[in-house]
Amino acid sequence: MKVAKTGKSALGMVGIAAMVIIIIAAIAYILIQPGVLESLASILVIAIIVIVAAIVIVYLAMMIMAIPLYAIKGEQYQEGVDYSLKDVKPVKESSSDDKQNGSS
Repeated sequence: MKVAKTGKSALGMVGIAAMVIIIIAAIAYILIQPGVLESLASILVIAIIVIVAAIVIVYLAMMIMAIPLYAIKGEQYQEGVDYSLKDVKPVKESSSDDKQNGSS
């Protein structure tokens, strides 16, 4: 049996615990101070509006750029090719035709 040291992970767990305490203290501060919650809410709303606007702008730009690329590239297709279910072969090593012929 080999025992590995867990010093690094223990320090990480102490860091996580410290962050949880800091977050709880920050939430308590926000709830105690008047006006802080409203200002944070307004900042959050503005940030969400900016993110949604950026996503919409990027999506519209991609749509606009796709039109000339589609027009220039064209469409590719095959001519004179006919696909039939009779052309499909089983995936297994032996086929149903082999079993009917007596070989397996």
